[in-house]
Amino acid sequence: MKTRRRTATMQCGMWQRLALFLAVVMMIAGCGNSTAPASQGNNQAAAPTGETKAAVPTAAPASGEAVTLRWYLRWDKARIEKVAQPVVAAFEKEHPNIKIEIENIGTMDEYWTKLQTMIASNNAPDVIYPATHQTYALASKGALLNLESYISADKLDVSKYDTKIVDLYRYDGNLYGLPVDMASLGVFYNKAMFDAAGLPYPQAGWTWDDFRKTALALTKDTNGDGKTDQFGVDNFNEYWPIVVWTQAGHGVFNDIRKPSEFKLGDEKSVAALQWLADLSTKDHAMPTITERGDISDMFVAGKSGMKIIGHWRVPQYMANIKDFTWDIAPLPRGVISANRADGSAFAITAQSKHPRESWEFVKFLAGPGSYGVNLLLDLQQMTPALLEFQQSDKFLKPESLPGVNKQALVAEQENLFTMYDPIHPSYDELNSIIRTELTELWDGKATAQEAVGRMQPQMTSVLETVK
Repeated sequence: MKTRRRTATMQCGMWQRLALFLAVVMMIAGCGNSTAPASQGNNQAAAPTGETKAAVPTAAPASGEAVTLRWYLRWDKARIEKVAQPVVAAFEKEHPNIKIEIENIGTMDEYWTKLQTMIASNNAPDVIYPATHQTYALASKGALLNLESYISADKLDVSKYDTKIVDLYRYDGNLYGLPVDMASLGVFYNKAMFDAAGLPYPQAGWTWDDFRKTALALTKDTNGDGKTDQFGVDNFNEYWPIVVWTQAGHGVFNDIRKPSEFKLGDEKSVAALQWLADLSTKDHAMPTITERGDISDMFVAGKSGMKIIGHWRVPQYMANIKDFTWDIAPLPRGVISANRADGSAFAITAQSKHPRESWEFVKFLAGPGSYGVNLLLDLQQMTPALLEFQQSDKFLKPESLPGVNKQALVAEQENLFTMYDPIHPSYDELNSIIRTELTELWDGKATAQEAVGRMQPQMTSVLETVK
């Protein structure tokens, strides 16, 4: 618990320094006559006051004037080489006066920490790739450029994005990022294991009870040594919210933007959490982290019949699975069906000295019909946020992946939630509390009721400070 408090304190201090820096910048800007767009947002969820105003588009540079933009990413080597670099080459060919410099950090935590430091040091990149909750947090602090007037000036049709997705990137009604993907989940399954067990392939409309029975039937001790050699499903404790959403019918908090009530304490939520823990500790149909050992993905290793994961894992499966055929089924239903709406967006920092050029690049990356989205789809990298691509053959029936049911990743969308609940800047502190207590549950050291009971007073304390 000391580690959690220390981490939360450090994060709080980072935000305080960032807020103070931005306040000073805005005070200085208010004393001058600069025509560059200022940072926007009335920071309703984070303290500063004042009316939110859309940024004013700046004129494109004169012909021949060289502009360099810094593009800050958190992609792996394959995406940098196969997506980022080709996108940059294509954009620079179309815009010869604009050069793009790629800056890449491989992990989410490092990316987020360094980004906050760069913003607080007045050294922010131009175009960034924040996750859903990071976009909202930065917008609430005035650290992102309000895109509304750019969208209006260029007549960009925001209705082409899934409304439930694009709305996650709004702060105080204004849009601060163009979503590029959604992190929806599906059940990937090994058809050979299903055939060997005499099981029918999962279909849309199946339930969590069906899922559990299937996982149990797939679980095997193949050599008779008393230890499980083949699990029904790989560990998916990190995606516990999908079980709560579908079995309890609601999210973790009452409002993702202004949380005031912690909702995991109700009977259905506690039962959902215990159900997931029991898959490992009682049913032994899902490996514990210890049982996994150094195997990061039991499915690709041929040691689990199912895997709950998103589209981002498809390239790895295409490259590494040679011994069996796999397919995708929709997530099981509970009292409702549900999936994830969160993902990532491309956004422009308020410190960018080239907002118009940055906007051109963001459109190229994530706008309707954009080159960036097309390239990501060609390389099987994501589930798109743009409706036109969600139902396109490019996404659903790619030549490189014949016969795979990718419709499963965009099915069951009547209820879409965000894994980052709440998207309010308090997320990091609240999530740290939840992770600490749920670890005890996953390890079999506490019941769901006990874990949630310990969360309650801590949540109340944090929520009392939320504005």
